[in-house]
Amino acid sequence: MNKLSCEIVRDLLPLYYDEVCSADTRKSIEAHLATCEHCTADLHKLQQSSSLPFEVIEKNKQESTALASFKGYWHRSRAAAFARGLLLATTICGFIGLGYVGLFRWNITEVPSSVIEISDVSRLKDGKIAYHVKLTDGYRVNQIRGKSEGDGNFYITPMRPVFKAKTDAELGLGNRYELIDLEQLNANHTDPSTQIKAIYYGPKDDNPILIWKQGMQLPPATDAVEAQFTDRD
Repeated sequence: MNKLSCEIVRDLLPLYYDEVCSADTRKSIEAHLATCEHCTADLHKLQQSSSLPFEVIEKNKQESTALASFKGYWHRSRAAAFARGLLLATTICGFIGLGYVGLFRWNITEVPSSVIEISDVSRLKDGKIAYHVKLTDGYRVNQIRGKSEGDGNFYITPMRPVFKAKTDAELGLGNRYELIDLEQLNANHTDPSTQIKAIYYGPKDDNPILIWKQGMQLPPATDAVEAQFTDRD
């Protein structure tokens, strides 16, 4: 076989090192290496680069595994953090919503008797009691609550939210004629001892205004007042 040049030997060194070249080629390369220091040095470099110590390979493998684990943990942590953040944001929004409803919508505040005016109390032809109520503080009333205390006293109390709003109408729950059906109220109290004996307008513990009590003679309603409730019917 012809003598190989250094260029050819360098190209064949990987095949020689992996032992995948023919026997004749192997003999030619070994003959060349016996006389060429440069190609022999290249073979040593190939052996060193291809034969990393087991510890180095294992270390690289562990570092790769650790990196993959950290990446997985990072993604899981981000997902968990997002879920916690979403839950926290939902909870905060819920509290804000409840707070808003509680402060601006729920009618939990009693209107004080000091801003309540009751006038024109009279009795309609059908026996019902009519009266005019007006709130003088200029704020809206959202609800009227009626409650019997079981002692014969019945309290009618206007209610509004904690944060009250100015009224935008001349007529409404805070300025109009109201009607009391005493017969219907007593129909809900079968025990004679709990029959309605007095009706008050305003909070029980805030000097409520007496509208009617048992034995009180009320003047007959005027035609204008009668018409108020005829129109409503």
